[in-house]
Amino acid sequence: MMFMGQYEHSIDTKGRIIIPAKYRDELGESFVVTHGLDGCLFLYPEAEWQSFVEKLKALPSNQSTRKIQRQFLSKAMEVTIDKQGRILIPVLLREEASLEKEVVFVGMMNRVEVWDKTELEKQEMEDDPEALESALDDLDISL
Repeated sequence: MMFMGQYEHSIDTKGRIIIPAKYRDELGESFVVTHGLDGCLFLYPEAEWQSFVEKLKALPSNQSTRKIQRQFLSKAMEVTIDKQGRILIPVLLREEASLEKEVVFVGMMNRVEVWDKTELEKQEMEDDPEALESALDDLDISL
């Protein structure tokens, strides 16, 4: 399973959004949407979600772990694709990710990120090519 690429769609007034056709098969008819990082939402296919939950379960029991578990699990919701290829993003998650009109789906290997287009553009403007190159060097990844 490999999610990659970037696709733009609009969210309607009811909070429904079309899932890009390229992602539908791998996400499945129903999947999990939850709080993401950096201001986005994460979409996980069921198998990837279960794998993520198992990793959360395996963490030592302490305050930091509980915060991480709470952050992802308390806001996780299963969604189902309708006949038009749409899902309903719950209000809580729509507000958390500031999803208003234009959204961007970003493939991130084992999951999909959902961004408000303006917020993603802000993130991309803050990207530093030299910092990226340095991070790749630190990870011993050469291009």
